[in-house]
Amino acid sequence: MRDMMREMAKQWKQTGSVSGRVSWPGGGVEFGPNRCSPGSSSQQQGKASTPQLPIDVADAPEGFYTLYADIPGLSKADLSIKLSKERVLTISGERKAPLADAPLQQQERVLGSFERRWELPEDAEGEGISAKVADGVLTITVPKKQPQPEPVDEQQ
Repeated sequence: MRDMMREMAKQWKQTGSVSGRVSWPGGGVEFGPNRCSPGSSSQQQGKASTPQLPIDVADAPEGFYTLYADIPGLSKADLSIKLSKERVLTISGERKAPLADAPLQQQERVLGSFERRWELPEDAEGEGISAKVADGVLTITVPKKQPQPEPVDEQQ
């Protein structure tokens, strides 16, 4: 197993990774020359790190932005969605370990708290933001500001 991990790290290093380490999306697991463990390089350096929630953002021509995030096993009640005065949308929550009758023999899913911040673009409204959860996907809709009509100059 260690030989396989060393070979994978060697290949990653050759692809341009500065540290030779590759983190699992969300920062939950780090693979590298001497690692295959939970955490991230910032945790290794003694800094606390909260895994981020990957999101996709669509700029819909209908006048709104739509954010998509995969949240399998979570409901809307498990999430917190807040907008700060600085116009930063924060999505946070916690994925808890399932209650198991026996100790886990293998654990690959990332558990624990997560957080994602997204700064609203200038043309986004701070009001009227909506969220829904369906089939393990969080969908947040952010309306855009309506363009103000240019004043008509009636000088002749």
